[in-house]
Amino acid sequence: MLHRMRSVTCIAFLFVVAGCEPGDTEVAQKPDAVKPAPVKEAPAKAATHKVEKEPLKIEVNLKGTLEAEDMTEVYIRPEAWLPNTGGMLTVLKAVEHGTAVKKGATLIALDLERIDQAIRDLENEGRLTDVALRQAEEELPVLTKSTPLEAAAAERAKRIADEDLKRFLDIDRDLTEKNANFSVKSSANYLEYAKEELKQLEKMYRANDLREETEEIILKRQRNAVESAAHYLKQAEIHRDETVKIELPRKEQTLKEAALKQALALEKARSGLPLTLNQKILAFDKLKYERDKSAERLTKLRHDHEAMTIKAPADGIVYYGKCQHGQWSSAGSLSGKLQHGGMIMPDEVLLTIVKARPLFIRATVEEKDLQHIHAGAKGKAVVATLPDLRLPATVKEVSAIPVAPGSFEAKLGVDLAKGAESLMPGVACTVKLIAFAKADALTVPVGALFTEELDDDQHFVYLVGKDGKAVKHPVTVGKKTAAKAEILQGLKEGDEILLEKPAPAKVDGAQKKGAA
Repeated sequence: MLHRMRSVTCIAFLFVVAGCEPGDTEVAQKPDAVKPAPVKEAPAKAATHKVEKEPLKIEVNLKGTLEAEDMTEVYIRPEAWLPNTGGMLTVLKAVEHGTAVKKGATLIALDLERIDQAIRDLENEGRLTDVALRQAEEELPVLTKSTPLEAAAAERAKRIADEDLKRFLDIDRDLTEKNANFSVKSSANYLEYAKEELKQLEKMYRANDLREETEEIILKRQRNAVESAAHYLKQAEIHRDETVKIELPRKEQTLKEAALKQALALEKARSGLPLTLNQKILAFDKLKYERDKSAERLTKLRHDHEAMTIKAPADGIVYYGKCQHGQWSSAGSLSGKLQHGGMIMPDEVLLTIVKARPLFIRATVEEKDLQHIHAGAKGKAVVATLPDLRLPATVKEVSAIPVAPGSFEAKLGVDLAKGAESLMPGVACTVKLIAFAKADALTVPVGALFTEELDDDQHFVYLVGKDGKAVKHPVTVGKKTAAKAEILQGLKEGDEILLEKPAPAKVDGAQKKGAA
């Protein structure tokens, strides 16, 4: 019985799925039967957000380093004992990194053997220079004036060169150019006469129907004369151009150079003997200058000798290297240099004497966070060695220009509370700053804010009216986080806005124009 009831139920279910009554077997069997129209779903309602007042806080996390306010760099600045002049700065021994020292304690001792030798060599060189000076004073001759014959020959050559140049410029150039032009003119006239004569002969012989052989010979001769005249005219024109454009300018240049060379030769002859005398005087002065320079170098080397035992300029703790933006970047390389036999360089910061107190924090500010960091901002600093200790920190200043691409620098005062006695300069830390905090900020989701296409500074939202229509509505935006934005003007608490930009047909007609 139960089996039969289940069978009937299944058959009824199949009829319902087929869209017909159980008794309508004919419709169920027809494959082309009309199916009922599907029911249209109601359009989904656009997501909205109700504007409310809520706390808004902007936090910025910075990475920094504890740095001492009082640091004294230690380096050697020799005056004469330099690598480019052969001076070597070789370490014999150096104080260890982290050692507490008193002012005047020996920090680095350098090898003095080579500078001692250089000082002895300069002392011997000075004695030799004194001997050379005495010889120069005894051998310095009284030189005579320039040789009269050489001076007269130079003056005569100069005069002839000037005369040749003057004659060329005054007479020869114009005359040569006129002769070349006249030759062309004569050749042109001769050609004209030959052509005219040929023309007359042809006219005269044209009257006879038959020309005699003699007449042909005369005409041929005249034609040859015309051809020769044309050739000589062309040759005369070429010769004229060559004379005017090449030969005359070259000759003028040659004569001018000859005159200039003779003038220089005369000047050299006139000043030769005085220059020889001056050379002797200058050589004597040079010896005196080198003696004084050697004496000065000797004085500097003796001073460098004393400075090559480097003393502590102040009390403090020895750090290897130079502190740059809170980092001791060169400490690793200097640990090798400051061993026995290591080589150091002049003006290289070798050590830094650091006073452990007071300290401040030097932190790196990313470009995106710069807008939130300002003097007076407060926060808490945490160091990895004391993770449970929260040190109050206050921003003192922020760099106006980047210290690295995309990074700026901030200096923060730090209150080293009880329990921070073990903290030393160079320890890394993180600082959490409260850049902005407001308990009752009127906020909206950042995704619900839009900007004009032609004006990114103009923000707007889609405000839902009482009739349910979305209206494009301008707002003034204040502080923003990644998720929320503060609204300063344009909205009030309780307003409802769309979370997404609606389709154009959904926006109120009066507000469609200009929607972004």
